[in-house]
Amino acid sequence: MDAFEGVGRRRDQVTGSFLNIGQHSLNGREHKSLFRNNGDGTFTDVAFVNDADRIEDGRGLSIFDYDGDGRLDLLLRNYRQPAQLLHNEGPPRHWIEIRLVGTRSNRDAVGARIRFRTAAGWQTREVHAGSAYLSAQSLVQHFGLGDARVAMTVDVFWPSGLKTEVSQLPVDRRYVVVEGQGLIVR
Repeated sequence: MDAFEGVGRRRDQVTGSFLNIGQHSLNGREHKSLFRNNGDGTFTDVAFVNDADRIEDGRGLSIFDYDGDGRLDLLLRNYRQPAQLLHNEGPPRHWIEIRLVGTRSNRDAVGARIRFRTAAGWQTREVHAGSAYLSAQSLVQHFGLGDARVAMTVDVFWPSGLKTEVSQLPVDRRYVVVEGQGLIVR
């Protein structure tokens, strides 16, 4: 709790008392960036395209599919401002979302790894919890597939050591994979 309590205030080096900096944060107002993966190991800042190019005093960010259309949306939380939803209105592309349910492993499948193959190559996701500052992330794993129309292979490596394999999944859908039981179509 001390780290949180110290946000926006610092102790005077001589007296040890808190400095009064008024209503302002010590982080300042910083330029936000949004990067697109170019697929070749480089990234391009595309924040200017969709109004994510803002100068604000950011505190938190959650990434999730707000409206269930398969495009990830951003929820921003800035210092002393209400939360703002940046709704992704970009062109639709193919996707799959997978929620894991542990039975032998922890129920949220934290620590599980998903390897996913399409004709374009492999993608990997790991289920994490508590990995953001003042934010929470969805436990649903989102895979953007571009033009791919089928997931050829999906391998789930559970924290318990079990492995689940699924193949030939149609795209643009949400799936649930239960440890030891396999795929449940939603």
